[in-house]
Amino acid sequence: MKNYWAFFLLIIAPLTATAMETTGPTAPETSFLSQPLFTLSGASGLSSSLQGLSRWSSNTSLNLNSEDAKTAGWVEVLKDASTPEDQRLLAPLFNALNSKSKAQLKGRIRALISSNNSQRQKILLSQITSLLEKGRKKSADQVLGFLKKYADDMAKDSKHPSLSRESFEKAKSLDQILGPLAKIYVRNPSQTREINNLSQTIASIQYQHIAKTLEPYWASGKNPEPNSAAGKIISDPAFNSDTARKGPLWLKSTETQKVMNPNDFNLRSSELQIKFPHLFIPTHSDLIKIGGQNVKRTLFPNVPNGTGDDIPAILAAGNNVSNATQIMLYEETLDEDVASITQGLKQGKKFEIIADYSNLFPEKMGRKGNRSRSPQLQKLVDEYNSGNPNLKLYALKGLGSIGIQHAKFRIWNVPHFFGSSQILETGSYNYSTHSQQNNWENVVFIDDKKIIALYQAFFNWAKSVARPYSDDLDPQEPTINSPIPADSSLGQNFNGASLPIASFSPNGGTGDAWAKIISASQKDALIGMFGFYPWPDLVATIVSKLNSGLSIRVLSDIHQSHNPASIADMKKVKDAGAEVRVIAGAGETGLFHNKLVIGDGKNGGIVATGSTNMSFNGNRHNFENTIYLKDPYLGALADYLEALWNMGTEPDYSQLSAPQNQNPNNPQK
Repeated sequence: MKNYWAFFLLIIAPLTATAMETTGPTAPETSFLSQPLFTLSGASGLSSSLQGLSRWSSNTSLNLNSEDAKTAGWVEVLKDASTPEDQRLLAPLFNALNSKSKAQLKGRIRALISSNNSQRQKILLSQITSLLEKGRKKSADQVLGFLKKYADDMAKDSKHPSLSRESFEKAKSLDQILGPLAKIYVRNPSQTREINNLSQTIASIQYQHIAKTLEPYWASGKNPEPNSAAGKIISDPAFNSDTARKGPLWLKSTETQKVMNPNDFNLRSSELQIKFPHLFIPTHSDLIKIGGQNVKRTLFPNVPNGTGDDIPAILAAGNNVSNATQIMLYEETLDEDVASITQGLKQGKKFEIIADYSNLFPEKMGRKGNRSRSPQLQKLVDEYNSGNPNLKLYALKGLGSIGIQHAKFRIWNVPHFFGSSQILETGSYNYSTHSQQNNWENVVFIDDKKIIALYQAFFNWAKSVARPYSDDLDPQEPTINSPIPADSSLGQNFNGASLPIASFSPNGGTGDAWAKIISASQKDALIGMFGFYPWPDLVATIVSKLNSGLSIRVLSDIHQSHNPASIADMKKVKDAGAEVRVIAGAGETGLFHNKLVIGDGKNGGIVATGSTNMSFNGNRHNFENTIYLKDPYLGALADYLEALWNMGTEPDYSQLSAPQNQNPNNPQK
């Protein structure tokens, strides 16, 4: 509850469990705490009792052993309950108690303060803790639900320019009490993730506003006037604290690195370079024309600091302009995408679609939760069953009992005056509303003829082993009689290593290409992988490069890290010297769903992206696609992954106490 809470989430990474453990005087009353939920009701005399308890908690020398951990935690909370503003944080908890429990609480607090017997004090503290826990359990969901709604409303308001300043101020004030609220009301990993997501929302609003305010000065190289909005931001004393030196606002010169002196606005413009390592502002200027739109070649449905790209609208635009489209998909739940396909079919446009068998026939694959075929896939099936000659629909199952058709890409054939040209769309993005609304994902658009020709060959090969759709298809494993298409020229050069322009699964060499990228990296390697399950040879490559001094970082999805096999792999590379973090998705139920391997970042490096997770199953049993790119794609993807890395947290390695005899390549996409 310290005054620097306002800048804690702004300057360093989003809230973590460690960050929640704060003590000290409260922040000033905020608009959030002025809500009725945070007003004490029916608790006469409780305020004075709490003030006395706060003084007692701060001065007590009572020894609490490990068995009293819960009691000790409440003592730490109550140390801060000395002012009406602090007590507002506890108000929902007290309001949840009935009148009898409130009277018991006040009486036991008075007895505790007046007692000089340590054993009696421990008994009273235990009774007080039980009452506080009772109130917390009753109020926690209400508080966290209200907190989420407040933050969601604030995020919506921030999209309106006229309200951005107001949203910024609300975000700052919410920063001040988010940590203390978490300390009081959060008691399980799911709630911790919710608070982390709220923290990211708050940070996004602040970053977005600050970026807009400071951007003219970044461009001009001039210092802002001291009394201007920009001047007040960069001259705040918090930016000269030890915390700030780890944070986003830096002043760099050619010889030294120092934090801006708030009293010195006479620095040479050549010295001024303000930078936000935590901030992601897409500045990717290289464009591609899709359906009359000039679209960035690298898109993201969600970004850390603001509004992401409307991928379904762009997919529909491509479908509308293409006269012949080929699609490989795992999921399909995008209404806009399917509507443009069915409309195109009526206009005589041709579509060939290879869909995952387990999504077409989930009931035959024993999917959990009585999952059924999506309504959008059903529309495509109905169109195919109607006998429309312009639609070819195929079902493709992966190899073995756990393999799936997990490739996701489409090729548009766009007619124009001189003939036609092709555009490839691919990346980690599933064609689903969940990917659009909740996930960290990437989408890339390619017009390189060699790459598209290779993808075309893979599509035709996959079609040859798939089966035309029929309602009675059994889950039959495909028979593969010809080699999977491959880039025999190995046309990408990275620090002397020859890499393909694209690779495919099953058994198409993607794992070998990742190993080459890591081995050839000279400055650093950054792996951003939804499913991080590297097999022994790949772990050995990572460890070898770490031993040679290469900096390697791994970012994975927090939900995947709950799998003991994945967390064990993270621990292996961490123990060898890698930095490892996990991250929740962009939305409440979201995922970090990227599959990125980056060698040497922006230093003349290379990036691999596509559908393939870092698992034995993804490489050997699934149908997958991966593409290897340099700039202009590298810069955008590296910036994006760096921003997400700065939002990540240390994994929970406690699960390693569980039996570790699981197959490290469990069925994962």
